[in-house]
Amino acid sequence: MYCPLCNSQAEETFGANGKTYHRCSHCGLVYMDENDRLCADDEKKRYSFHQNSIDDEGYVTFLGRVIEPMMKYLSAGMKGLDYGCGPNPVLAQIIKDKGFECDFYDPFFFPQCNFGGKYDFIFATECFEHFFTPGHELDKICTLLNSNGILGIMTEFLPSNTDFADWYYKNDPTHVCFYDGKSINYICEKYNFKELYNDNHRVIILKKL
Repeated sequence: MYCPLCNSQAEETFGANGKTYHRCSHCGLVYMDENDRLCADDEKKRYSFHQNSIDDEGYVTFLGRVIEPMMKYLSAGMKGLDYGCGPNPVLAQIIKDKGFECDFYDPFFFPQCNFGGKYDFIFATECFEHFFTPGHELDKICTLLNSNGILGIMTEFLPSNTDFADWYYKNDPTHVCFYDGKSINYICEKYNFKELYNDNHRVIILKKL
C-alpha cells in the first residue's frame, strides 16, 4: 500500500474493528486498506441518511466551530466554496446569509458544480476523513483556491494519547483517513499553507501562501 496523502510506502499495518489499516511513517496518516472500503453505492446510501438542515440548531452550532474562527479571516466581497457539502449544503447557506457568495460541491450529491473560477475561501467540513485519496483532493482544492486564500478544515484529529483500536471516530465505515499533527505539518509544507488557527481537536484554518 502507498499512502494516499504523500504516496510513501506504508511501514506499519495493523487491524482494528475487523478492518486493516496502514500508518504512514512519513506524513503520519492512518488510512483504511482499500479492500475494506465501502463501494460507492453503499457509501452514498449512508450519506443519504444524514438529515442535517438549517433548522437543526445542534448541527448549526456544530458548524459554528469552524465558521466562527473562519469569519475572522474573511472580508466583504470574498467568494467561497463548501467542498464536500453532503446532501444538504447547510454551511453554504449559513455563509450566504452572512453576505458572502458561496458555491457548493459534493461528488455524490452536487457533482455538477461548475466551480466559478478561483475562490477566496474554501470550507471542507467533515469530509477529509471520507477522502479515499486526500492528496488528490488537496491538489484539487489548491487549484481552486486563490493565493492568500483561506482553507477551513473540520475533521477530528487522531489524538496522540489514544489507542486507535479504542477510538470511536474510526467506527463509521465511511471514515477512511485520519490525520494527526504530523499530517497537518506535511500538508502545510507540501501545499504551501500557513497555519492560522488550530483548536487541536477538530478545526484547523490554513492560509495559502
